[in-house]
Amino acid sequence: MRIDPTTLGDLEVFGTTGGKGGLFELLDQTATSIGRTALRRRISLPSSRIGEIRRTQEAVRFLLNHPGLVRLDGALVDAVSQYLRSNIETREVHPLMEKVERTWMSMRYPAILEELEDGMRATGTLFASVKRITVDLLAYDPPEVIREIAVRISESAEAVVRDGSGLNPGMRLDRTLREELRSGIEGALVLLGELDALNAMAQVTRSLGWAMPDLVEEEAFVLEADGIYHPFLQNAVTNPISLSGGEPLLFLTGPNMAGKTTYLKSVALVVMLAQVGMGVPAARARLTPVEVLFTSLNPADNLRAGLSYFLAEVLRVKEAAEILAEGRRALVLFDEVFKGTNVRDALDASAEVIRGFARARRSGFIFSSHLTELVEVLKPMERIRFCCFDGEIVEGSPHYGFKLRDGVSEKRFGLLLLRQAQVPQLLARIA
Repeated sequence: MRIDPTTLGDLEVFGTTGGKGGLFELLDQTATSIGRTALRRRISLPSSRIGEIRRTQEAVRFLLNHPGLVRLDGALVDAVSQYLRSNIETREVHPLMEKVERTWMSMRYPAILEELEDGMRATGTLFASVKRITVDLLAYDPPEVIREIAVRISESAEAVVRDGSGLNPGMRLDRTLREELRSGIEGALVLLGELDALNAMAQVTRSLGWAMPDLVEEEAFVLEADGIYHPFLQNAVTNPISLSGGEPLLFLTGPNMAGKTTYLKSVALVVMLAQVGMGVPAARARLTPVEVLFTSLNPADNLRAGLSYFLAEVLRVKEAAEILAEGRRALVLFDEVFKGTNVRDALDASAEVIRGFARARRSGFIFSSHLTELVEVLKPMERIRFCCFDGEIVEGSPHYGFKLRDGVSEKRFGLLLLRQAQVPQLLARIA
């Protein structure tokens, strides 16, 4: 699946530098740094191939049903990785001179010898532990992905144990591990990272009570889910999503702060995580995998490039149109498109874009807008549904239920919010 940097930013997938504050921080229940790297890659590049996603789902379900089988020591894995990266070179000597060589190094370079011996011990300890893990995994008749990983790791572990047995931590063992077995050890570490990432996906699915989605192969677009919510929210109000049954375009209205943008992000995250192959924040979900996940929730101008806010919106629409013109299956989400221009232009441009996008039968769309005037223009089109988030004024203050319902919201709370912020009083003081 293609997810461009703008969409990743809109959805706050990686948050700030280093993944702080983003969705990845919530999902990262890995035990190792290599597992964290593998998980980040999976989140950045979800699959669009239904067979591949199902294979990952089977692996996650297996680990979900067998908690505790994957027990990795992150410090030990890091120690082995660091040992393999060492640029210390040791010379080859006759076996009879091995003790002499070690004694000489202990006197001349004690810190270097200690570093090498720590790395050799860490490697032996790690692969003895990994060997036990693979035996446990294979004993439960795992699915194909887990079996392939376990068998390949086991082969490397056996080589380390076999070729390193009988060798004291010394120069011969160091050369055996860092030269002869290096490729196999590095490959095993990569696979351990994948196993750690899959285990983290299972742990998140279990601990958060997320549902494993059903994948369907349909020519028409299908996205149906109940009880979806944004994972960042505490005590979140859940909602459904339905972009199938011949109505793959949803026109969403509602006043400010009623929940439209959060809903768009929630829908996008359900699709993204489903195609990662793990559980999703929903009670139930069913979908056709898409090739592209595309959002425009907060376009930005670029003064250096001479790019105005409105032109940034136009170019984002153009990107989406190019994807659809290529015939690619996509989920496209726009939040208040064309708000960077006057109302007349916004109405005309929005109507043209929505009418054009609605003709793409293999893709799904949600357009959120305050332009309720568009409703009469769009109503003749059978492929468009109208839903809204509403609110009420209670004792002079806006109150929101955050529940999606059919229809169009005519509520506008802009002036009320302005008065609550006491802006009119400040304006009067200016006068």
